[in-house]
Amino acid sequence: MKKIKCAVLGATGVVGQNFLKLLSGHPYFELTAICASDARTGKKLAEIKEHVKGGIPAEFKEMTFDQNEVKALVDKGVEIAFSGLPTEIATDIEKEAAAKGIKVFSNASSWRMDEHVPILIPEVNYPHLELVKTQQKSSKGFIVTNANCTTTGLTMALLPIIPFGIKKLVVASYQAISGAGYPGVPALDINGNVIPYIKNEEPKMVAETRKICGAFSNNAIHPTDWEVFAHCVRVPTIIGHLISVHAELDKPADYESVLAGIKNYKTPAAVAGLPTTPEKPVIYLADVDRPQPRYDVNLGTPKRTRGMAVAIGRLEVNKNIIRFVTISNNLVRGAAGGSVLNAELAYRQNML
Repeated sequence: MKKIKCAVLGATGVVGQNFLKLLSGHPYFELTAICASDARTGKKLAEIKEHVKGGIPAEFKEMTFDQNEVKALVDKGVEIAFSGLPTEIATDIEKEAAAKGIKVFSNASSWRMDEHVPILIPEVNYPHLELVKTQQKSSKGFIVTNANCTTTGLTMALLPIIPFGIKKLVVASYQAISGAGYPGVPALDINGNVIPYIKNEEPKMVAETRKICGAFSNNAIHPTDWEVFAHCVRVPTIIGHLISVHAELDKPADYESVLAGIKNYKTPAAVAGLPTTPEKPVIYLADVDRPQPRYDVNLGTPKRTRGMAVAIGRLEVNKNIIRFVTISNNLVRGAAGGSVLNAELAYRQNML
């Protein structure tokens, strides 16, 4: 099978290196170009510092960096771009790339709230991918974003809860320092401390959750009318965003039914079996002190999907209130892995 040529934009960062790791030996995609700042142009990938264990696969080490310019991608025949660029850089480059016919799968927030761009989490809202056809009326390519890493973990954990009828969400997140990128949060700010504010994080969770969980009809996404309240806190862990969730339902539920819904949740057929889809995307942990970042951020089978599953624990049900704690890998499911899975779904849907 002929593989599709792809590029990683922002290949030196934590998210970029996770892209490299996930693309190593990928059955659909062939890494053809890596891009970074002007200072990196012409240098070999082997020369950069490894921020992610295994993030510079041996097969890519001799590749040299191109500038973050669309012309370099077009010249190399790139059809897909995985973007790990900072938002302020991503905005123009991603738009230009799509205009030149490249399919962009982005981790940046630049285009998430555009009415023609889906925020895609395949298990949650795979029908939203159809929205790219609206983009293609005026552009050869398209842009698909994944959500903010915290929003991703929340909406994944809600999958078994949504059928019970959600009316309101009150959530508090405890977010790892890797969510701030490299070099991240200064040691003197975070060591022995928690920071109860992360710029722009709470509004993103509210708006993105409503859009992701909204209905798709008449070529448009209709955001859900859920009330969503969020507090986002930075804590001194490395990887893993833990979220405490309080969900208010339209009508009462019972513990046994909710627990069964979590344990028996199955991946939608449209998404099941893709290379980066975990066999079980939502995993229930019965121990009273789980989930924890130390033990639960790399859940997911088979091996290629490690870090793509989310864990739920501390489940409580009291009439129309469901409470639980969930954890997700902010660098894999919440970033690079999410974008790769989005591209795999587009491949299956013959959109590439």
